[in-house]
Amino acid sequence: MPMKIRFTILLALILSLPACIAQQVPEGYIMQYQQIFSTGKALADFKVDNPDSWGIFQAGSNFYLHFAGSPEHAGSSVLPLNMAILGNQVYGDFILEADVMPVPDTSGLGEICLFLGLKDKSTYYYIQLTNQGNRPGHGTYLVKDSVPKLLVSKDLQPVIWKTGKWQKVRLERNIVKRTILVFLDNMKVPVLQTKDYELVMGSVGFGSFSSPGSIDNIRIWAPTVISEE
Repeated sequence: MPMKIRFTILLALILSLPACIAQQVPEGYIMQYQQIFSTGKALADFKVDNPDSWGIFQAGSNFYLHFAGSPEHAGSSVLPLNMAILGNQVYGDFILEADVMPVPDTSGLGEICLFLGLKDKSTYYYIQLTNQGNRPGHGTYLVKDSVPKLLVSKDLQPVIWKTGKWQKVRLERNIVKRTILVFLDNMKVPVLQTKDYELVMGSVGFGSFSSPGSIDNIRIWAPTVISEE
């Protein structure tokens, strides 16, 4: 390939890079948190109810956060039982991305939960991504006084888990628009679109109702983050 053509292609790629990034992260958002779990100390970033159920695992050269779940309590609670909440960081507007891998149970059900707007364990939003429509099921929920309410979602899309494969999830919270958007693998078409005016600032986290699962490569962008201290 002639040097001139090669230079032209390289220049075009460089010029297009900022535009690609801008499509993914709005102007004014900066990286506020990143975690690849390369050290056992990473778990200290999170508040967990059952520390024995959470740990840093390794597969090949990759490290990730894994939780054992609570299969013995499946169906016994109306709220998620497994929660790892990122400590000392309160968000309003934000974009969160992570790799997730739920472990299906004997019936084939796989589920992962995302938490946001968390004030305390009685007031928060949770998003349950599940490949089956049983209750509690796939959707965005508002928890007030420890009572969950399923929020109406526009253009609800099914979730297809790939057994033993990492899949990218993206959560976007816009306070002005009051929107909560969730993407899985396809970053252009959300699987959940919800609008709600109840909660604004709060903590974020990961977990499930009762199933085990894994989390990796967490990144959070936001205009600002507030310390709890």
